[in-house]
Amino acid sequence: MVHAHESEAAFHITAEPQPIAMYNHAMTLPFSKSKITRIGENLVKYKPPREEDLNNLSQILLTYDETLELTTEKIEELGYSCTSRIKNTGTILEKLDRHGGSWLKSIQDLAGLRIVLPTTRNEQDRATGKIAAAFSDFPREPRVIDRRTNPSHGYRAVHVIVYPNGLPVEIQVRTRWQHEWAEMFEKLADLVGRDIRYGYPPRHWWHEIERSADLTPEQEYHLDRVYDAAYAYRESLVELALAISDLIAGLENEESQNESEPEEIQSLWLTVHNDLADLREAIREMEPFSDS
Repeated sequence: MVHAHESEAAFHITAEPQPIAMYNHAMTLPFSKSKITRIGENLVKYKPPREEDLNNLSQILLTYDETLELTTEKIEELGYSCTSRIKNTGTILEKLDRHGGSWLKSIQDLAGLRIVLPTTRNEQDRATGKIAAAFSDFPREPRVIDRRTNPSHGYRAVHVIVYPNGLPVEIQVRTRWQHEWAEMFEKLADLVGRDIRYGYPPRHWWHEIERSADLTPEQEYHLDRVYDAAYAYRESLVELALAISDLIAGLENEESQNESEPEEIQSLWLTVHNDLADLREAIREMEPFSDS
């Protein structure tokens, strides 16, 4: 059995689980859960983080290396190319600040893989089923999170969390269009504020601008108007990105239900392609002037 989380989508589990002899021992984290909680709380409490707490975090991350390597081998045996990563310290600190130090002990994506499929949602479903089946014989069964029907502020994909050796590894399964959108939105977030990924507006930078004491009221007024226009432009880019995500989702859903693509659908895919290109160009033009 595979646990579906946040969606009741059915996945076709057609592949038999692969041999699991390589996963014959459980990995143990270097600290207890209570100790890991204290490490997370200290990383939130002390700014900048203390060397001791950063070293402890590094020990935790190193524990995931073997599990990530073995999971990568398993995915490649299924015939999928993937990229892998251990979450970097900066991203972890960012999430701890948002969720609290106790989050560290229950994080599911310290180790992760990504598969990008050049085909449709139907193939995404098949791949998800094969992956879940391949890891279904472990004591803790895979968990499927479908971000297509329940997107996270524009982000859509299917995540399969597997537990080889007892440690969680998050496997992201994306279509080509989901991936292109996610990569673009990540770059936009770097420029206008990382919190747009969680539904917040672009960050304000007005307080960071050094104003001359010699500005006249008229100059102050015009400077305010320039700032307001620049901020509205950033808001419009975020709104456009979210609208493109919705269009991609609608088109991929239509494709999954129809083998042939009507001319109107093909035209809308061209719109997606062009809009993504326009957004990338807008991001490139902003980069030299970014405040982030």
